[in-house]
Amino acid sequence: MTTLEMFQIVGGLCIFLYGISQITRNLQKLAGPALRLLVARLTKSAWRGFAMGIFLAFAMQSSGALALMLVTFANAKLILVAQALPVILGAGVGSSLTVQVLAFNIYRFAPIIVTLGFILFYFVHSRIWHYSGRTLFSFGLVFLGMAIMRDGIAPFQSNPAIATMVQFLTKAPFWVAVLGFAIATLFQSSTAVLGLLLTLAFSGIVDLHISLPMIIGANVGSCMLGIFGAIHGKAEAKRIVLAQLILRFIMAAILFALIPYYESLISAIGGQIPRQIANAHTLFELLTAIVFFPFTQPFAKLASSIVRADKLDEEHSPKYLDTATLSNPLVAMGHATKEIMRMGEIVVGMLRDWGKVFFINDRGLLKQVLTEDDKVDALQESITGFISHIPCEKMDSEASSLSVALAHITLELEHVADVISKDLAAHVRKKIEIGYYFSDEGFSEILSYHDQVMENLKTVLDAIPLRDQALAKLVIDETKKLVGRQRELYRSHLTRLRKGLRETEETSTIHIDILSDLNRINLHTSYIAYAILGKV
Repeated sequence: MTTLEMFQIVGGLCIFLYGISQITRNLQKLAGPALRLLVARLTKSAWRGFAMGIFLAFAMQSSGALALMLVTFANAKLILVAQALPVILGAGVGSSLTVQVLAFNIYRFAPIIVTLGFILFYFVHSRIWHYSGRTLFSFGLVFLGMAIMRDGIAPFQSNPAIATMVQFLTKAPFWVAVLGFAIATLFQSSTAVLGLLLTLAFSGIVDLHISLPMIIGANVGSCMLGIFGAIHGKAEAKRIVLAQLILRFIMAAILFALIPYYESLISAIGGQIPRQIANAHTLFELLTAIVFFPFTQPFAKLASSIVRADKLDEEHSPKYLDTATLSNPLVAMGHATKEIMRMGEIVVGMLRDWGKVFFINDRGLLKQVLTEDDKVDALQESITGFISHIPCEKMDSEASSLSVALAHITLELEHVADVISKDLAAHVRKKIEIGYYFSDEGFSEILSYHDQVMENLKTVLDAIPLRDQALAKLVIDETKKLVGRQRELYRSHLTRLRKGLRETEETSTIHIDILSDLNRINLHTSYIAYAILGKV
């Protein structure tokens, strides 16, 4: 093998993989949030979820991308494992349709497909046609990559070394399955493995016998993208990917044990080798769906018994968000408001505890403040996801404005938590580690300003449930006073610096930074008040 021939094969593979990834990305952009909304709405019925899984996996060209979407929903408590499993089974069938398309011998027309796609996205400025062109262009890249790989592989068709290697692998089906699993895991796609097999089949290098173990392994390896995405997720997300892995592993074990009958059935269906490979993949997915669809509930219970929610996961989970209320926007937003109030109480607690840490140098309490920030981040993601799934068509203008305001308030509270955990916490940690001592006057000023900022934050939270506009206006007025108060404290600090007080000189930078960060919290508080007034 010459270096040029090697790079031709590798380069073709890179173009093929890039094309697959771009198809997924461009179809997601073409559909926008509609894909997420469809999944959220249609998973209450197992049959509708299964049908939606077929459609979305084929549309997105990736069952793995759909699995990641389900993981995101599970992290936001918008979907349960029993609802996700029918979608996953349908997604397997849908993704196999892509392989059926690849099995058509149309890679010779790849330049035409690329050209048509380029014309559409480069010269047509309509959003729909632009991303449709990009999708068509990406399909062309997939077939172009297959054509380049085929031309690169062609010289090896009569190579004795290749024949010997294929003969060896034919006698080691288990390791061929492991290889299929590894490649699917590496490229995060079973379609990548099937694309390689089809290319080799078009070149006459592999037959159905050697392809079947690799197909089986690849179908298990396709679960790994979802598993990687759920590693740091919540318990429900882990249950979904675990259930998916169990289903595929069981089917893979059954078909591997019955591989002679599996091969005979595919051969009986007929077709050339590339079509037989595509059919074998489709049959794997169809059998998985047919066998396990009636048992999604028992497998959901099995996954739940294996992966139990720990205390931290429960603390990070929302308590009031109920997907059953999404069909009634006002009720749903009432639930979201209760969750926002819970989130706000955590943020106020973080700010209060930071003041204690600043006063008594309590490292353990500082660590607790940082832990609380993780809760806030999780709640912000859940609340925002919940609000985004309230049907727009069922909202009047007032309800629509309220949903925007709630999302804005949620984001501002998360910003306040970030200021506390990332900036104020860093300052107080530095104070503890270096052993800074503030002047009595400076120390007192920081604590006083902290208390004023915290009281203003508590006031704006009181205004949220009933959207009390009078209280919101008071918060805005107080915010302006606190901005002026910050300037006064700056001048007071500069006066002590001019006097040459040693404690003031040592803590000058951290003193100013703390006042600045407290004022940032004050400004975020005013943004919440403006959101209550509908000024976002």
